[in-house]
Amino acid sequence: MLSIKEYLRPDTLEEAYDLGKMENTLYVSGGLMIASLKSSRLERLVDLKNLGMEEIEDGKRVKIGANVKLSEFMTNPLLSSLNHGFFKKTMKDVGSTQIRNMATVGGSVAFRLGWSDVITALMASKATVELYEGQLNEVSLERYVKEKRRKEIVTAIYIPKNDRFLAFEKFSKSTFDIAMLNVGVGMNIRDDKMSDVTVVVGSRPMISGRIVEVEKFLNDKELSNSIEAAAQLMRDTIKVGGDVRVKAEYRKVLSAALLKKAMRGIGDES
Repeated sequence: MLSIKEYLRPDTLEEAYDLGKMENTLYVSGGLMIASLKSSRLERLVDLKNLGMEEIEDGKRVKIGANVKLSEFMTNPLLSSLNHGFFKKTMKDVGSTQIRNMATVGGSVAFRLGWSDVITALMASKATVELYEGQLNEVSLERYVKEKRRKEIVTAIYIPKNDRFLAFEKFSKSTFDIAMLNVGVGMNIRDDKMSDVTVVVGSRPMISGRIVEVEKFLNDKELSNSIEAAAQLMRDTIKVGGDVRVKAEYRKVLSAALLKKAMRGIGDES
């Protein structure tokens, strides 16, 4: 049962960071995670809404402020056009309209949820994370989700601007349900030959991560002739676990099937 004693709305990053260093304190923005928290030790909420971080800036990369709502990926002209419309297509299957209108990009990343569709999709695009830890730093999303940072503030996400083809697939009981497994794939294609391949799997039920063995296998190969072999390699090498929703072996089967679907989708699009 939650027993919140303080609700604070700082006006600067420095102030928010200092408050966040106190024990039993949690940063919030969209606020969706509060209802699911069960820790009786949580005493203090630090609301980041007053800090701005709502910018969407175009440049050599696209900067997305941490307080930008997920719905902006579908409605903002810049975000919805990135990577051949990948994020617009993907985000429509992330939660409900109400959830997308409340959930923020920063919160979706900062909580490092093992079943996060957002993290899988962003990692496939090679996104990076801007953090405030007394000063601003930037790390890859892949590195960020592996590290044990806890008091940092996610201030922005950067997405590379390029023509890579991206695809996202997930398997769940319903559109709004948590995925039993999700897969993100990214690559360059020229004359059917693949390069700069990323293959990401989440909800294993562990946090999203790249499947390096499959990436190495696919680089410099023809997409159309590699789908079946890549799927078999995925099934043979991926590390998964079981839970109350699905057994580990079924997750392996799903990983192969979703990889094939994602690759075929990219092949059709390219």
